[in-house]
Amino acid sequence: MIPGYLLVAHNILLAVCLVGAWAVISLYAVLTLAGYLYSRESLRRARPRDPAEWPPISILVPAHNEEIVIAGTIESLLYLDYPHHLMEIIIIDDASTDRTREIVEHFMATDRRVKLVAIPPGFGGKGKSHALNVGLRHAQHDLIVVYDADNSPEPQSLRRLVGEIVDQPELAAVVGKVRTLNRATNFLTRCINVEFITFQWIIQAGRWRLFRLASLPGTNYIIRRDALALAGGWDPGAIADDAELTVRLSQEGFHIKFVPDAVSWEPEPQDWGVWLRQRLRWARGGMYVVRKFFPRLHRLRKRNLLLEVLHLTTMYHVFFLVLVLSDLILVAGLIGGLTVGSAQGPLLVLWGLAMAVFMLQTALALSLERENSAVNLLASAAMYFTYCQAWVFVCAKAHYLDMVRQERLRWDKTARVPRPAKPAGR
Repeated sequence: MIPGYLLVAHNILLAVCLVGAWAVISLYAVLTLAGYLYSRESLRRARPRDPAEWPPISILVPAHNEEIVIAGTIESLLYLDYPHHLMEIIIIDDASTDRTREIVEHFMATDRRVKLVAIPPGFGGKGKSHALNVGLRHAQHDLIVVYDADNSPEPQSLRRLVGEIVDQPELAAVVGKVRTLNRATNFLTRCINVEFITFQWIIQAGRWRLFRLASLPGTNYIIRRDALALAGGWDPGAIADDAELTVRLSQEGFHIKFVPDAVSWEPEPQDWGVWLRQRLRWARGGMYVVRKFFPRLHRLRKRNLLLEVLHLTTMYHVFFLVLVLSDLILVAGLIGGLTVGSAQGPLLVLWGLAMAVFMLQTALALSLERENSAVNLLASAAMYFTYCQAWVFVCAKAHYLDMVRQERLRWDKTARVPRPAKPAGR
C-alpha cells in the first residue's frame, strides 16, 4: 500500500504538471488563432512601388565548406526580382577547405554583383556570428540581408521584405518564411516541414498579430544597419545568433515583423544524427540567451524584451520540465506504479485532449500552406509520440552539457545535403 504522504505528493505534482502544461497549450491555441487571422490580413497585396523608391541592399551569405550548395544559392540570389544595380551579394568564405572559394570566383567572373570576402585559415571557422561581423565591414548599404549558404529564396521574396521595411521605418528588421525543400524525402523531413510550418504560423505570425513581436530566424531577413550597430552587431559567443540578436534588438526598443509571403526554401537534415547535432546547438544557444538575460529580468522595462526572454525561458526550461514530469507520471500511471484510483483515468483523458489540440493546431497551420494532406496529418499524429519526444531528449542533453559537464559552447555547422532541383512534392 502506498503511504498517504506519497499520494499527496503525487497529486500535487500531477496538478502542477497539468496546470503548467495546459497553460502553455492554451497560450499556443490563442497564438494559433491569431496566426490564422494574420494569414488573412497578409493576403492583401502590397501597393505598387515606383522603381526609384527601391533602396540599395547588401546581401550577406556566410559560407564555411559549402561546395555542395553554394552554387545553387548564388544562382537563386542572382534571379531575385530586384534592380540589379541596387544589389551586392557578399559571400563570406569562412576559411573553407573545399571548393567554396573557387565556385564563388566563377560567379564573380560573370556577374559583378557577386563579391567575395575571404577569411583566411587561422582566423575563420569561429562561427556564423563572427563571419557576419566580418562581412558587415565590407557591406556598402544600410539595409543588410542575410541568407544561409543553402537557401533558395523565391524571386519576389526580397521585394516583399524590402517593401515592408521601407514602408514602416519603426521596424528594425523584417523576417520572411523558411520552407523545407526536401520535405517528402523521409519521415524526419516531413516532421521538420510540419514543425517549421506550425512554428512560423503560430509563434511568428501569432505573436506578431497579438504583440507586434517576432524573432529573427537564421536566414531570410533584413535588418537596418543602424539598428544592428546600436545593438552591438552579432555576438560571436552566441551559437544561436538569431535568438540572441532578437533579444538585444528588443532591449533597444526595436520591432521585428514577420512577412509570410517572403519565402526562402532550404534542404533540412535527412539523418537523425545530423538533426540531433543541429537541434542541440539550437537548444544550447537558446539556453545561453536565457543565462545571459534572465538575471536582468527584474530590471527589464521594455515589453518586447520581457516577452522574448520569457518565451525562451518557457521553451527551454519551464515547458521542458513540465513535459518530463508529465511523461514520468503518465508512464508510472500506465504501469500501475503510481496509480491513484480516480486520478489515472482523468490523466489519460487530459493527455488525449492535449493531443487533439495539438492535431487541430497543426492541421490549421498546414492548411495555410495547402499542406494538409492525409500523409502530413498522419505524420503529425506520429510525431506527437516520436519527434516531439526527441525534442525532450535534446533539451535534457543540452542541460546536462551546460550544467553538469559545463562544456564550452562551440559552433557546429549543420552538414549539408544536396538540394532537390525543385521543391519536393507533398
